[in-house]
Amino acid sequence: MSLDKEDKTPKDFCIKEETVKEKIKKPFRKYIYPILSKYREINLEKRYKLKNKLGIDRIFADQRGNDYETHRNRINKYKNIKGSTVLIIGIGTGRDLESWLKYNPKKIIAIDYFNYQKAWNMRIEYFKNQYDTKIEFIQTDILNMGMIKNNSIDIIGSDAVFEHINKFDEAMVELYRVLNKNGILYANFGPLWYSWGGDHISGRNNLANGYNHIKLSKDDYNKYLDGFGEYDHAEDDGRTWIRNNLFSYLKPMEYIKKIKDVGFDKIYYSVILEQRAISFEKEYKDEFKKLKEKFGLENLIITGMTIINVK
Repeated sequence: MSLDKEDKTPKDFCIKEETVKEKIKKPFRKYIYPILSKYREINLEKRYKLKNKLGIDRIFADQRGNDYETHRNRINKYKNIKGSTVLIIGIGTGRDLESWLKYNPKKIIAIDYFNYQKAWNMRIEYFKNQYDTKIEFIQTDILNMGMIKNNSIDIIGSDAVFEHINKFDEAMVELYRVLNKNGILYANFGPLWYSWGGDHISGRNNLANGYNHIKLSKDDYNKYLDGFGEYDHAEDDGRTWIRNNLFSYLKPMEYIKKIKDVGFDKIYYSVILEQRAISFEKEYKDEFKKLKEKFGLENLIITGMTIINVK
């Protein structure tokens, strides 16, 4: 299979000025949301009792607080991004590049399985007079990073990538190889395969279809996918990942164990619960019960994870 795909100009390339609405939201996010989030977390832990079972630090009820800025700030508490060499895996068209550049790393090496060279060139050209960071884009598989030396990376970062690594054990060994002693491994990823919409497409047309990827026969599942119309390789079309077999098919506890087994030490773990999974549980009780017996409650409701580890 060729890794070269049609180059597309990233839709989010132009950086928009902050709107008045966004400025008003900032203090709410900073002062009010943390209080509401903690209240919801207490209630979720009472109901699902996930913290001790998974060894996690936080439970989030939705995607609030799952933005680039929040995660970069958290990473920066453990390792100063300024002056560091950062490896971004799964850069895609580069939509998260500036979230790292704002912290002035010395160098960014950004890799992706697919080739988005046109978009990468646009990013480099756009940012060259704004930041001093050296930027290098490389099209390669995470298992084929021989061009990166042992112990040469200070921070490894990825967003929405770990769920797409189908040779996860080998990939973790390679990430461990290139990371410096005391270097940081950060990943925010999801939706996870066994969660509602875990294949990145099921449920888009109906709440009841959110678990089609784990409950339908192969033939029925393919018919369901075909129902979304003509396929065109794109980051936001789940069939891109399905057709290229780019899923790890792991459960939350399996991610945690595999990362630990390679030799990484935990700093911080959190999970996000899928509210549509909780709605599904309420509306389709009998069906959810059968799925729970087969796959386990936490695997059905945890849609995303954030992990920060140190070598």
